[in-house]
This record gives sequence, structure tokens and C-alpha cells, in this order.
Amino acid sequence: MPKRIGFDVGGTFTDFVLKDEETGELDVYKYPTTVDDPSQGVLTGLDEFLTEVDSEIDDLEQLIHATTLATNTVLERDGADTALLTTEGFRDVPILGRQKRYDLYDLFIEKPDPIVDRENIYEVDERLHPREGVVTPLDEDELASLVEDIEDDYESVAVSFLHSYEDDRHERAAAEVIEDVAPDLYTTRASGISKQYREYERTNTALVDAYVKPTVQQYLSKIEDDLDGQGYDGSFFMMKSSGGVATPKMIQQSPVQIIESGPVAGALNAAHIGEHVGHENVFSFDMGGTTAKICFIIDGQPKRTDVFEVDEAEMKEGSGLPINLTVIDMIEISAGGGSIAAASDTGRITVGPESSGAEPGPICYGRGGTQPTVTDADLALGYLNPDYFLGGRMDIDVDDALAGIDRDIAEPLGMDTYDAAWGVKEIVDNAMTRASQIHASERGIDPREFGMIAFGGAGPSHAAFIAHELNVPKVIVPPGAGVASAGGLLVADIEFHLDQTYITELTPDGLEHVNDIYDDLEARGRELVKEAGGDDTQIEVEREADMKYVGQAHELGVELPTGALGSDDIETIEQRFHDTYERTYGYSDEDEEIEGITWKVTVRSPTESMSIETAESGSARASDARKGTREAYFKSAGGFTDAGIYDREQLSPGAELTGPAVIEEVNSTTVVPPGDVLTVDEYGNLVIEINEVSDHE
Repeated sequence: MPKRIGFDVGGTFTDFVLKDEETGELDVYKYPTTVDDPSQGVLTGLDEFLTEVDSEIDDLEQLIHATTLATNTVLERDGADTALLTTEGFRDVPILGRQKRYDLYDLFIEKPDPIVDRENIYEVDERLHPREGVVTPLDEDELASLVEDIEDDYESVAVSFLHSYEDDRHERAAAEVIEDVAPDLYTTRASGISKQYREYERTNTALVDAYVKPTVQQYLSKIEDDLDGQGYDGSFFMMKSSGGVATPKMIQQSPVQIIESGPVAGALNAAHIGEHVGHENVFSFDMGGTTAKICFIIDGQPKRTDVFEVDEAEMKEGSGLPINLTVIDMIEISAGGGSIAAASDTGRITVGPESSGAEPGPICYGRGGTQPTVTDADLALGYLNPDYFLGGRMDIDVDDALAGIDRDIAEPLGMDTYDAAWGVKEIVDNAMTRASQIHASERGIDPREFGMIAFGGAGPSHAAFIAHELNVPKVIVPPGAGVASAGGLLVADIEFHLDQTYITELTPDGLEHVNDIYDDLEARGRELVKEAGGDDTQIEVEREADMKYVGQAHELGVELPTGALGSDDIETIEQRFHDTYERTYGYSDEDEEIEGITWKVTVRSPTESMSIETAESGSARASDARKGTREAYFKSAGGFTDAGIYDREQLSPGAELTGPAVIEEVNSTTVVPPGDVLTVDEYGNLVIEINEVSDHE
């Protein structure tokens, strides 16, 4: 029988979801991430999972994978020794970056270290004009001599020449020279990844790709070799940051595409769930062991952006390394179950950004962790069941958690141990609330008009508290919430985003060249879909363009009609831009001239949509799922109070209960604050209606 598995490697756990396409049945599994070699956790976890569900590798027709490997390689700066070849006179582009300050009032502002130091950047005597061809020819003999001199010092090299987004002949020639002279060097061409202008962003994207390429290639090769050795002959895909999937071979050629691989799968699943429950305007709240991710979904579609950042300072926009690719737009903050809590020298509780990760993990895991974490605080407050963590597969120790909180936080600050644990929870919740508010306000979004879909191992424990602070009226916790990101892999399409910068005003002559660009982009997109194994008879194409008023520095994305564009389309395109500008900034100026900057297409082959089955009917009485009571801490209740404990597997559609309550399932725990009302909908989702009283007040 055909089965598909999505698996997502996170900072603490590797999550698996299996879908039986004949029965519609879903099975889920968690396995601790093996930090030193994530592929080991993937392969061992997959083997254990298949054994648990009485299946074999031969039963699988598709595997889809997401991983944080590329991101972690950048954050930890343990990628390949990398060199950059760039146009003479532009050696300092990656060092200088942009002069924009992400915090105007911080006199000691810090930005992340560039991927390469200045001593690893080499100038090449060449120059191309963006429209008029060669200014200075590329001396291939001189370049070959340079490559011979440096090949023993590096594992990977990035090539980024000025204006190669428009004319890439010199970059292509340079790559051929490197292949001839030093075939063992991994090579990345900037023009092979991004055809957008802005040299710093494009160069940095190429550098990140080159930096992570050896690590990602070796990782994927190991997984593929093991699967081949087991006789697996189904398809294997990787999730990209854009929300589409591609083959491992495609990712090995350009691994920067998976920098945000794992988090975007959760956003896709949230959009899928929202559509089924009749909420097209929702935001996903995904809190795992290391970070929390938030993404706003409007009209059923996650928002996308063309520039995102890694290694941000305090998660502030403009503080990180820019990546010039299409990605799902989300914010990620260092707030997870493994975030470390401490008492500061100034008498405050601090949480994060450091995390205990999978190894050693929180104190309560008993794996050598000595610093208290958010998970330790949740356990101390009575939210987690020490006898039912991961369904009882993993023992956790509440006494050790309490001792760590008391030693490192309560005693230094002269606090009660449980007040200290609540303080840890309150601080991490406030950090996620603040991040949500900033992310929303920067995009003109009012969270009060959205529902929240909460998932991740820690997300459902914190979601309702954050919803109170944001005045969000409803929280939806889907079945299998602890592994929902892995489930999102099963709803992804084979999809490619291509673009080309060509600056022109909206005139018939300008659009004539734009038509040529779109013809080329769409043809390339169709070839990529076909190469990835997509159905080329069911291809969908969407167009967009980045535009701005003449003289402005930055653009807005505008949807464009398909087909040949001509003079009859100019008025429609202009009006779409004015309308988009009005929605974004609150005004527009229809007397100003408009210019198009970057022309984009999305080419996709839709996969068969993963249906969400209605839940099995049973007793609609919540009391039938009640396991008993446990003392849990709620500030609005004055401290510890009896909370009803419920088995999620026994909660059927129509069941209703009022908090305080704790809903336990194998891979996550949902906490319902006092006064909030939880109902179970027809799909088995837990729907929490938020009352007006915040538990943080």
C-alpha cells in the first residue's frame, strides 16, 4: 500500500509523519536529534518508526525531508574554508555590507561576522557593463594562475562579479576555469543562484551557498546511500525555503535554498489546516526545542519575501546576513523549550538566546544538562506530565528541574522557586508576544483579526497565554501538533521561483523585453519541474514584478497577468501598483512615474492535496477523556490550582471543557488557562476560545 513520510530535523528532536494514502491514517514519531551527525538520527529514527508502525522501507513511495543543517552551519560558523572571487575594486563589499543601522540609538551596534574575512577575498581583473557588454575582458590565464595558488587553502569558492545578474558570461567562464584547474573545489556562481541586482545581497547569498555546500552535499549523500542500501526505490524530495520541494540533486547544487527548510513546512501546514477549518487569515505559531517561528497567512497563502536574514542580532531586522532568494516570510526568535534561563547580574531573570539543544538538553532530561530551561519551568509549573513525556518513552525528573531553578534563579534573586519558574515562562511568552507584534506591525497586520494555529513540541503549552497578550480570539491546535512541521512536508508542491532584474519604465518598448524575460523564465521553470519529476501537463504559472516609484530605493511586489504584455496592460499594471502601495503605506501618488525592477515567475506542479479526515466520532462528553487532576500554576488563579487532565486521544468532536485544563498527547501538551473554553471540532482540532482576562496580568 502506498505510504509517504515527511521528516523534519529540528534542534532538539527529529519529527516523522507517515501518511497511508489508501486509508488516510496518520502516524507520528519523535526521535532525539543527533547533533554531531544529524543523518544518524534521521536514519535510526526512520528505522525505529517503521518498526513501530509495522512497515518496511519497501512500503514507502515518497520521502520528503526538511532540516536546519544549513542554518546551523552558518550560525555556528563551522562550514567550509571558503574563498570569494570578485571584480577588481569590489573586495570590501561583503565586509562593509549596508550602512543601515538596525538600532539607531545603540552606540555599540554589532553585526554578524561576514562569511569570509578580507584576506580570503581575491580580486579578478574583469568588468561588464549591465547593458553594453565587456568593459574589461576576463584574463582566463591569470585567473587559472590565481586558482592554482589558492586551491590547497580552500574547500569551496564563490564567484560574484559585478552585474552578473544581467550578463553572466564572465562568471560562467570563471567557473569553467576553476573546474579545469581545481576540480575538487566546490564552486558557486552568484548568477546561478540569484538574478537580482544589489551586489551585497547577491554576493552574500553566493557566499552562504559556497560555505554550506560541502556539509549539505555530504549529509544528503550519506542519507541517499543508506536508503539505496536498504533498497528504497521511491522518490525523495527536500523542502526549500520558498515552500516548494526539489530533488536532493538540485539542493546539492544550490544548498542555500534550504536555509529555512524546516520552519516553512510548518507554515504550509498551518495554511492547509486554516483552509479546511474555514480560517484563511491565520498565523502559525511553531515553538520547538530551540526557537519559535511565526508566519502570517493571508487569504490562505503564507506571505513570501525576496530577502531574509540569518544570524540576526537579537532577532532584529537588518542585523543579519541577507539571503537574496524567495522565501516564506516569517520571524524566528531564540525561544524554545531548551532556551536557557538564568539570573543576571542586574537582578533579572533572563531567557535565551542560548539553548541546551538536544545534547545535553534540559536538566529534567537527565542527560547531563545543568542549566534550567523553559521545559524545566513548564515541568515545575505542572504543565508537563513526568510520566507521559513522549508518551512515556522518555523519563523526565521534576525534582532535578526544581533544584536547578532554585539554585540558578530563585536563590540568587531571593525568590520562591515556583515564582521563579513562572517568571521564566512569563519572560519567554513576552518575548514571543513582542516578536509577533513587531512582525505584524511592520507588515500592516492586526493580529486581532487572525486566528492562531499552534504546534511544535512546546507551542501548545504556551499558545493560549500569548493569544491573551495579543488579543487573538482563537487558538487552534491540530492533531499531531508536536510534529506538525513534518506534516507540512506532505502538502508541498514541486515548485520553482525564478527572477530577473531588468530596470525599465512601463512603456511598450520596455514590456517587449519583459515578455522575452518571462518566456525564458517560464521555459526554465518548466524544465526544472520536469527534471524534479513533476507532472508537466498540470503546470501552474504565476507572475509578479517588483516595482517602485521612480527615484525610490525599494520596491513592492505586484501580481501581473499571464500572457504577452502590451500597451493595453500598462494601465492595469499601474493601478495594481498604486493599490498595493496604498495598502502598504496608506497613500499612493498616481501622478508619479513607475518603473519595474525585477520580473518573477512561480512555476509549480501541484501535488495531490493531503486531505484532512474528519475525526472518529465518540463520546462528546469531555468527562469521558478526563484522567484526573493535577496542580498547575496560573497567576490569574493566585498560584497553584487543580487543573483537569485530559487524554487527547479520547476527546471526540463536540467535546467541550473550561480551563484550567491540560490536554496530554504523545508529542505535545496543550494548556488551557482559567476561563478559556476548549471545544473539539469535526477534524479533531482543539479550538480554544480566549476570554478577556490575561493570565499575565
